[in-house]
Amino acid sequence: MSVDLAVSNHGPAAPVLLTRADYLGTLAAARALGAAGITVWVADHHTLATTRWSRHVSRALRCPDLERQPMVFLRWLLDNGARHPGAVLCATSDDLAWLMATHREALLKSYRLCLPPFSSVYALLNKWKLYEHCVALHIDVPRTFLASGPEATTRIRQVASYPVIVKPQTQAFLQPHQKGRLAAGPEELAPALADFQHSTAYAQMVLHQDPRAAAPVVQEFITGAVGGVYNLSGFIDRTGELFVVEASRKLLQWPLRLGVGLCFEEVDVMPQLARAVAKLCRVVGYYGAFEVEFVPSGHRHMLIDFNPRFFGQMGFDVSRGLNLPMLVYLAAAGHPHELQAAVGAAQRQVRHARARVYCNRVELEVVLSLLRMAGRLEEREYRKWRQWLRQHRNEQTDPLIDGDDWLPAALGGLAAVLARVAHPRSTWRAAREW
Repeated sequence: MSVDLAVSNHGPAAPVLLTRADYLGTLAAARALGAAGITVWVADHHTLATTRWSRHVSRALRCPDLERQPMVFLRWLLDNGARHPGAVLCATSDDLAWLMATHREALLKSYRLCLPPFSSVYALLNKWKLYEHCVALHIDVPRTFLASGPEATTRIRQVASYPVIVKPQTQAFLQPHQKGRLAAGPEELAPALADFQHSTAYAQMVLHQDPRAAAPVVQEFITGAVGGVYNLSGFIDRTGELFVVEASRKLLQWPLRLGVGLCFEEVDVMPQLARAVAKLCRVVGYYGAFEVEFVPSGHRHMLIDFNPRFFGQMGFDVSRGLNLPMLVYLAAAGHPHELQAAVGAAQRQVRHARARVYCNRVELEVVLSLLRMAGRLEEREYRKWRQWLRQHRNEQTDPLIDGDDWLPAALGGLAAVLARVAHPRSTWRAAREW
């Protein structure tokens, strides 16, 4: 899909402001929009954040730390909007999606948004609310419980099928961000809950908005699903009529059980799952870009996560013809005809999967080295991944490595190494648990 709005009948194209410059989704958006002639501004508190150094970024701004100073960041965002009105602002993380939705009306005075009201966004960001909607709509989902107190915990311990995962209700302004804890049997549930609640805390503004958010959820873990997570990523417009998705399967993540995807392969869209996602979006009133995760269980696919924002492997979608950053931009900037044409072009592009893959090569190399050092990766498995890389070298999307935009890859590699050095215990534990 090719859309060039640098010069159009609407006058100069609005710039776009992206935050969380260390996120791969932000880098994908900067590259996709910059290549289309859109002026890209990036804001982050960290000078060495990868996207700040992309050649597609016209202006790098320094802002307060969103995670640690959310209200200071919001004031900066509003002040920046007052100085430079009319920019498109995109949700690049759970934190920002939550903050933007909460203060949507104030932000709309200066920015252009493709973001529904808070109730619609939070219905998907919050795993308990998401579960309730899925049950009401007869969408397959692992059995989930709200651990709202001692009595609830006792009941969960008795009726749940193990193993289970203790998860936060939402990742928005959770400190530190964590996927959760795995409990293999009923005797491990209470310690896992206690450890999770002792180790994490929400910002007060989240608890003020939803006092029940501090209670974790306990979700039955679908065994045998590691390496088989099925992803649908796509876009839906405000009317619910323009809808496009494409699919991938997660092959590898780090850490193994509760981690971030490193390698994906392209697969065909399952129509029944696409229809379920579209129905869910329309019922809760969500519009914009999204990513949804399903785990296979027999002949069923169970929905486990819904990200109403940009996401890490979004560059894979762009490379396959689904330019999600551009669709969000067109919707926010108010170009309905261009949006309709772009969605139509994307629908034609993604009809059939080919043999394309996604690989975060920088992270994969670090992980393979760690696993070999820890003695957890057999030579046969190591050769398998080397062969996989060679086999797909001509149809591979890398979120960092780009010969025409090399600085982000250099900084991303440095960040990957430093992250392991800064947290040696958790890194080694993840490697040993492989």
